[in-house]
Amino acid sequence: MLNRTGIRKANNQGIVTTTAGNDLVHDLPTGRTVKIRKIMAYNNTGANVTLQFGTLNAVPAFVALFPLFVAIDTLDNQWTETEIPEVEFALNTSAAAAFRLGDVFVLASAAAVTLILEVEEYGA
Repeated sequence: MLNRTGIRKANNQGIVTTTAGNDLVHDLPTGRTVKIRKIMAYNNTGANVTLQFGTLNAVPAFVALFPLFVAIDTLDNQWTETEIPEVEFALNTSAAAAFRLGDVFVLASAAAVTLILEVEEYGA
């Protein structure tokens, strides 16, 4: 694992409320890559909700990059750096990667979960 310093900040879409579709959480700035360092979610939907983080490809289709996170109903759910896989989101224009966009999306099993990320950006 490469140890380098990035810029830590909140995701650039602000607080996102899931729609049970592909919801943009962090728009990848040109020439940069990003890692998720903290996930905070509030679920008051009446049931536990799974959150899947990933990106889109050129189809566009969702490409999962993390295992599922379960947001427990009526709780403030939080996952820190030690609980989040070390995945770097980046634009990948190769055909083998199906032209992945690199933007961070979430796919939730239900609508109305609110979430915000803390990310670390690298690059120009």
